[in-house]
Amino acid sequence: MITIYDIAKEVGCSSATVSKALNNYPDVNAKTRKKILDKAKEMGYSPNSQAQALTKKKTWNIGVLFEVEGKSRTGLTHYFFAQILESFKEYAEELGYDLTFVSEKIGNDPVSFLQHVRRRHCDGVIIANFDYENEKILELIHSKIPVVVIDYNYDTVSSILSDNYEGLKLLTQYLMDLNHKEIVYIHGQHNYVTDIRLNAFIDTLTDNGITVTEDHLLEGMYYDKDKIYNKTLEVLQREDPPTAIIFSDDYAAVWGGKAIEKMGLRIPEDISIAGFDGLEISEMMKPRLTTVKQDTNLIGKQAAKRLIDIIETKNHSKVDIHVGVELIKGESCKKIGN
Repeated sequence: MITIYDIAKEVGCSSATVSKALNNYPDVNAKTRKKILDKAKEMGYSPNSQAQALTKKKTWNIGVLFEVEGKSRTGLTHYFFAQILESFKEYAEELGYDLTFVSEKIGNDPVSFLQHVRRRHCDGVIIANFDYENEKILELIHSKIPVVVIDYNYDTVSSILSDNYEGLKLLTQYLMDLNHKEIVYIHGQHNYVTDIRLNAFIDTLTDNGITVTEDHLLEGMYYDKDKIYNKTLEVLQREDPPTAIIFSDDYAAVWGGKAIEKMGLRIPEDISIAGFDGLEISEMMKPRLTTVKQDTNLIGKQAAKRLIDIIETKNHSKVDIHVGVELIKGESCKKIGN
């Protein structure tokens, strides 16, 4: 391994001068600094990350806490959160940070999330789609480790929040404008995001003079294709089936579409459907799915930017960043009546 002492010997200066030049200290003249940097590059010098961590109290390592709720446990194959984490990774790596996935064990040794983060010397942690009321999550939240969460709002840590209320409101109103009054929302299991979207759905129907009943709402489960399929069949077999179904996300709309096909019905001629997320899969559906596009690239980038700002400035002030959504009018919804 090439050391600063090797570079000093080649350049003909002290190791202290080499160290200052490599760390951009101002008391090294430009000519000497250039000579040292050129020689370091030529010799293939790489700084000792452990020594840097001890000196700067920084490891350039970010912890990632990520889990998909529900029995499906789709992990990084979850389209929506995979795209967010990919964006987060790209931005963090551009600034020199590596990622470590945090779990409740290291090897065969069971640990808490906070213990894992401390053992891996993470500078900060991003939390996405977890059980945010989990005691071990709260232990991490209340520690001195910099934390940013996605799609949840604590009192003390920064959040990146997609505008779920506006998205479901836009989508519901769009169906109302197409004269749909019998709309069923097959939503995911109750959590922070689901409840925001439910409020938007109920508020929009109410604002349009419709009394919301239990017939308008049916609880499914995110990324559980069997439950989605069966819940859709249940809705379609009602004595008075709806004219439109809003699914919890685009993935659910795909499997809901399978159930509709099974019943011998056509989209949108017999029933209109819509999803949420605006993933590539929605563009591949025939007819193209009407959905609400969330900006996964911006969500991931803003999460990385905010977390790194906290790490580098030591300013833990709570900052909530809201990311807008866009209604995508596909061909899966049809105007009915007059």
